[in-house]
Amino acid sequence: MKTIFGSRLVLVLGVVTILSLSLSPFTSGAAFKLAFLEAEDKVPIEDESEYNWAKENYNATLIHPAEAGKFKDDGGKPVVLEDFHIVWWHRANEATIPPVFLEGATMDALMNFVKSGGSLFLSQVAFHYVYDLKLESVQPRLCGPNVDHAISGMIATPGQEKHPILTGFKEAEVTKGFNINCYGHDCMSDFYPNGPPKEGTSIVMEYQEPHPQAWFGVVHPLCEYRIGDGIILISGWRFTVFRSGDEGCKYKDNMVKIHENIMAYLGKLAAVDIKGKLPATWGMVKKAYM
Repeated sequence: MKTIFGSRLVLVLGVVTILSLSLSPFTSGAAFKLAFLEAEDKVPIEDESEYNWAKENYNATLIHPAEAGKFKDDGGKPVVLEDFHIVWWHRANEATIPPVFLEGATMDALMNFVKSGGSLFLSQVAFHYVYDLKLESVQPRLCGPNVDHAISGMIATPGQEKHPILTGFKEAEVTKGFNINCYGHDCMSDFYPNGPPKEGTSIVMEYQEPHPQAWFGVVHPLCEYRIGDGIILISGWRFTVFRSGDEGCKYKDNMVKIHENIMAYLGKLAAVDIKGKLPATWGMVKKAYM
């Protein structure tokens, strides 16, 4: 009896291990599934650096809008947002929100994903989307490219010095600032000149060398919104610009570190029970064990 019981337990644990590996992007060591949402049929050069980083480090699945409220992978196969922990929509090629994203069905799909426990990351032009979703009453601006190679960085918004996104940076860096970008930006969005946001929580503020600039504390390029069981994080201005690092910016490690922290933070907050399908796996264990 003990031998049979032990054999069954070993077999079940083996099955669970295989299932777990098939349900998560473990090639990167991440404990979450990431979708990189691209509005265009082909990733434009302005979005390539972010997508490549997400693919190489988190095995991100590239997805696109198929029609209002529906999405597909890069091969045209339908996908469900709830199959992912994090959906990252990055847009830097045009300073517009595409019409399909303004359709009620698309807005509902993304909001339902968040409300049910998903994490939505909106960067650069997509920063503006919280206003389109009527989550934020302060209207962000939309800007075209400005590749001025100015040095820019971030400082914690007062009260946010211990935010998980700032993990790994020294106290002096968090409170006095650290540089992340020396490229400039492609198309983007931020709260200038109307910031700070009213409904969102500002995590960090911005600066450009020589600091301070007259507009310091107005742009607020990194904010979060808690919606239902999930979260929306927005990053704009010069904050999510991986082309800076690709072109040899000496502050590229800080840019990467911030986004590693963002992914870890959003992945931890996402509701595993509806995305990772672990409860289903555990149900199989209990059934076989009993």
